Amino acid sequence: MSRIPGTKAGGSRFFVSGRTCERMVRLKNAVIVSLGNVTSGDMGAGSYVIEALSQENLGMNVDLADIGSEVFNLEVHLYQQDYAILVYALARGYPGGHISQLAYQELCHVRQGCSCGMRPVYERLRLAERFGIMPSEVTLVVIEPRVVCHRLGLSKEVRPAIRKAVRLIKKNLEQRGFLSSSRVTPLVRYRLELLQMTI
Repeated sequence: MSRIPGTKAGGSRFFVSGRTCERMVRLKNAVIVSLGNVTSGDMGAGSYVIEALSQENLGMNVDLADIGSEVFNLEVHLYQQDYAILVYALARGYPGGHISQLAYQELCHVRQGCSCGMRPVYERLRLAERFGIMPSEVTLVVIEPRVVCHRLGLSKEVRPAIRKAVRLIKKNLEQRGFLSSSRVTPLVRYRLELLQMTI
């Protein structure tokens, strides 16, 4: 019998024969990364989406990362991922709380006419592409801010968008086989500790 280092089943190491090893396929992995500054009002919406998702049971193959405004570390979180969802707030001219979903390929086309806030994300994704660590698919979930100011909190327009973004993200995971259809419906309530509130 031979061991596959680092493999786990239910938290414990297990052993398989060499013949079984030949048939094993690496499990696909996904990551959800939030960007944005929670001290700038609605611009921190992505962080609250991650906090809500952390209360869900997304399984062992889905990672969550809140990198705040550290967009220059983005490619680190994309390494060895098959699918990535980036969630953040960006003013694109829609009403506050509006949610847009873009594929990476769409971002390449629309970035010229959009806010310069898209540029750093686009550049890090291009860098990941050049390094050969770009996931095979990347989805951007963009929340339109209503209030941008130096304070903690979410506007009344953006609060409902947190739950909508969670549902959209879970639906994307379900469509790609990372989540069973029975787990797509969001929880009844999420606790946002930083804001000391439930949504």
